[in-house]
Amino acid sequence: MYGNLWPGYYIANVAPKTGQLLVVGPDRTYAVQAYPQRVAFSPMFTPGRKGYLLVADENENDAILHEKNWGRDKGMGLSRQCAPVWSDWVTIRIRAMALAGDHLFVSGPPDIVDKKDPMASFEGRMGGLVRVNDANTGKNTRQYKLSAPPVFDGMIAAGGNLLLSTTDGRFVCMGGRTE
Repeated sequence: MYGNLWPGYYIANVAPKTGQLLVVGPDRTYAVQAYPQRVAFSPMFTPGRKGYLLVADENENDAILHEKNWGRDKGMGLSRQCAPVWSDWVTIRIRAMALAGDHLFVSGPPDIVDKKDPMASFEGRMGGLVRVNDANTGKNTRQYKLSAPPVFDGMIAAGGNLLLSTTDGRFVCMGGRTE
């Protein structure tokens, strides 16, 4: 979570600038939420159904906690004071994310559960995907296939290139410039 409020044990999955991976840009924070829903006080994740929620929030959008929840053992948790700039369900188990100018790159294995081999995607046997989103609108502009998914947080944008470390031990360079 990126913000000024963290009272400790409160559930933050519906708060702004909250997720399993964050990219903080000059004006916005981009978050991947693998657990965007909950049942009572437990986060809920259902692989192969909706995917992961990719959310863009203005950096000024801080989490709020209703005053009746302060000092309680359990509460409804943190919530939003403003709606996100955009959000999109992405059918990729996002393990890596990078921001470069107006492009938000996300990468990971596809969020698919094959009945014959339910762990195939999770274990990397279905390869990986790189998706490019317009950072301002959230619109998916391109998508590329990889022979293996990236390692956790194994992606960076630099010098006009996108660089990835993959789970099969490779280093992948995608881009238009070499310097």
